[in-house]
Amino acid sequence: MSWARARAWLAALQERRAKLVGINRRNVTLVYPNNERRHFPIADDKLLAKEHFARAGVPTAKTLAVCEGLFAVRQTVQALEAHEQFVVKPATGSGGNGIVVVGNRLEAGGWQRAGGRVLTAAQLEKHLADVVFGAYSKVMDDKAFVEERVLPHEFFATLWADGLCDVRVITLEGEPLMCMVRVPTAESDGKANLHQGGLGIAVDLATGRTSRAVHRGRSIERHPETGLPLLGLELPCWAEVLEVARRAARSVPLGYLGVDVVCDRARGPLVLEINARPGLEIQNVNGRGLGPEVQRVEA
Repeated sequence: MSWARARAWLAALQERRAKLVGINRRNVTLVYPNNERRHFPIADDKLLAKEHFARAGVPTAKTLAVCEGLFAVRQTVQALEAHEQFVVKPATGSGGNGIVVVGNRLEAGGWQRAGGRVLTAAQLEKHLADVVFGAYSKVMDDKAFVEERVLPHEFFATLWADGLCDVRVITLEGEPLMCMVRVPTAESDGKANLHQGGLGIAVDLATGRTSRAVHRGRSIERHPETGLPLLGLELPCWAEVLEVARRAARSVPLGYLGVDVVCDRARGPLVLEINARPGLEIQNVNGRGLGPEVQRVEA
C-alpha cells in the first residue's frame, strides 16, 4: 500500500471513529456531563419517574396498584381480582426482567398470561414476593407495581401481535438525536430487547419512515419469523411520539436519555420509561454514529 493510500485509509478511519460513540465516550462526554449521579434514581426507579411525568402532564399507562413489601402481596392480588388485563413490573428492574403481562380473567380463577399460560393467584403472589425481595433488580429489595395493559396501535400489532413494540428515542437537552423501533420476536420471548433477539428498526426523525432493520447484528429487510417487510413503513402519530419524548426528557433533571414510547390504540403515544445510560446499539441499527447528531444539538 502506498503512503498516499495509507494516509487516506487512516483519515477515513479517524473520520468514522469521530462519528461513532463508544461506551467510554458516551460516559465521558454524554452521561456524566449531562446527568448528575444524584438524579440517576429518577431514571432507575420507574415509579419515581412516573411522578415526574405526572407533574409535567406526560401521558403514561395508568398505575393500578403498588406493592411496597411482602406485607402487601396478598392485598395487591386481591385488588387485582377485578381487573382483566394488566402488567406487573419491578420498579427498578431492567432488560424486561420480572415483567408479567396478564390477559383475560378465567372463570375457574386466575388469569391467562400473554402467550396462553395460566397465572393463578398463588403464582402471582409468589411473583410479587420475588419482585419485592429484589430478584429482578440490582438492589436488596424493590417495589412491584401494576399498570393497565397497553393495547398497541394496529400498526405495531401488525409488526408483532404477541408483544409490545416500543420506540426508543435518544435525547440530548430534550431534543431527539436518533431513534428506532424495537420489535419483539418469538426468539426474544415476546420482549423488545435487542440482546434477547428482538429487532431494531431505524426511523428517520424527519419523516417517521423506517429505513434499516437489524437482527442479531445482521441487516435484514423482513421480519425473520413472519416475513413482514420492515423497510419504508410510515409510523403513525410520528409528530406526537417525538413531542411526548421531548416532554418526558424535559420533565426530569437529566440531560441525556433514552426515552421509550409506546402507542396505545385509544390514547396514542405513552411513555413507558427513561434510561439515563441508554445503550449504543441504536447506532448499529441506524447504520451511523451519534457523533454528528450530538454536534447538531449542541450547536
